[in-house]
Amino acid sequence: MIKTPTKFIALLSVAAFLMSSAFAQGVTTAPVGYVTTSAANGVDAKFGISMERAALLAANVDSVVAGVLTLSADPSAATDGDYVQFTSGALLGQWFQVSSSDATSITVVEDLASLGALASDQVKVVPFWTLSTLFGTGFPNSANIFAADAQILLNDVTTTGINLAPNRNYAYHDGTGGTLGAGWFDVNAPFPPTIQDDVIIAPNSFITIRNESGAAYELVVAGAVPVDVLNLGVVADGSLENDNLVYNPYPHAIALSTSGLESVVANSPNIFAAGDQVIVYGTPAGLNPAPSSNYAYHDGTGGTLAEGWFDVNAPFPPTIQDSVTIPAGGAFLIRKAAGSVSGNWTALIPYTL
Repeated sequence: MIKTPTKFIALLSVAAFLMSSAFAQGVTTAPVGYVTTSAANGVDAKFGISMERAALLAANVDSVVAGVLTLSADPSAATDGDYVQFTSGALLGQWFQVSSSDATSITVVEDLASLGALASDQVKVVPFWTLSTLFGTGFPNSANIFAADAQILLNDVTTTGINLAPNRNYAYHDGTGGTLGAGWFDVNAPFPPTIQDDVIIAPNSFITIRNESGAAYELVVAGAVPVDVLNLGVVADGSLENDNLVYNPYPHAIALSTSGLESVVANSPNIFAAGDQVIVYGTPAGLNPAPSSNYAYHDGTGGTLAEGWFDVNAPFPPTIQDSVTIPAGGAFLIRKAAGSVSGNWTALIPYTL
């Protein structure tokens, strides 16, 4: 089992199991709970957010024209701080940032009709987590904005290549000293100081807590337990390897055998020369930790290995590694081999409610 600092979900509301089926009314009641992530001093703790913010509404799609969805419920409260996620249909699990809304419709930048959205699909509208809503005011304070004590590192999912570094760093200042009001600031551009509380944390990549504060830090994320699958795009490069920085989006461990990852991790016919790989992080140690384990998928042909996942670093004697688990919120990479094919990973929910 791969270990990370994220603890298993600790609470489910009894009332939350009363799931609403009244999409037309735009009302849902989701299970609620919390997950705790620990970041020891002197380490980069990588994790994904496995709890959602409460949905603003759930509705049927009445019509689709380009990027405009006409809905069965009033979506006018939706802003660009929210995303619309498909909960049925060809775009199941995919999400798109809202660009505008009115009393009957939501507009996004993408051409949803050309992507396969149809009338009768179901969607929900969910607020993004932001630096302020996720971390609140309890993050370690950086008294000197030019020398941050603890940071949140965000990934650039548009960059291609391998061993990619985060490209955005944020830290928290409590407002003392008169340099900056209480809030988050950009470590890479601390002056002139501006508040960055509303920076969006999109649900398509893990994040990193870099803790150099001198003490351990624990983040408790309370929210809605995901009840709808999340679909994450996985990008390949025609000529080079490419890392997709993803995570287990659920507050429960997922096993390789039931993760659905084989849908985007191409078969490796030769177990001694793996192509696409799942590369996972273990217990964090120090800054910029390297992943700890590499797994690839073999379809069972050729008689070398039965169908299943194998350890790229120890392919012989060949043994099935299907029971390997990625914990709640666990960060990992999907490394697409050069010339592999892009796709979408629909992360299968590992629990029932």
